[in-house]
Amino acid sequence: MVDQRGYPSRRDADQEVVVHNEQQDVVTGDGTIVGQDIGTAATYDHIAARRSSADWISGLISFVIAVIAILIAIRLVLKLLAASTASSFTNLIYGVTNPLVGPFQNIFGTPAAGNGAVFELSSLLAIAIYLLVGWLITRLVQLVLDRPTSGVSVTRNVDRRTLR
Repeated sequence: MVDQRGYPSRRDADQEVVVHNEQQDVVTGDGTIVGQDIGTAATYDHIAARRSSADWISGLISFVIAVIAILIAIRLVLKLLAASTASSFTNLIYGVTNPLVGPFQNIFGTPAAGNGAVFELSSLLAIAIYLLVGWLITRLVQLVLDRPTSGVSVTRNVDRRTLR
């Protein structure tokens, strides 16, 4: 179908059907020649292929953002419980998350208790910002990756008839 301007309609642009017909002669056990028409139709569904790519990339981005948010949440809990910096696990978490939380340091004051416990508001802000940015990036990926790649469904029709 075409639209008013003569361009293919959106539905036609999203699906493409390719048909291939061929004739084969088959000889049966009693010597009879049977004609066999084989028609193969492949439907390329570009929408499904685009969704598949966009979903995979969005899933990867969501996974990375979730790992970042979890690491910062662990940092927040360690700071809140005044975890000892003599522990290698604590140092690992602080070392990995310092560059992630660094841009948000000193925006808010950091309430501290007498036992060394710190409620790090910058970590909460970092989690919120990373989750928001991750969501925006996945939405952008969904919008931008609207291009055909490949998606194939094949149908095969066989018609047999006896030739004389």
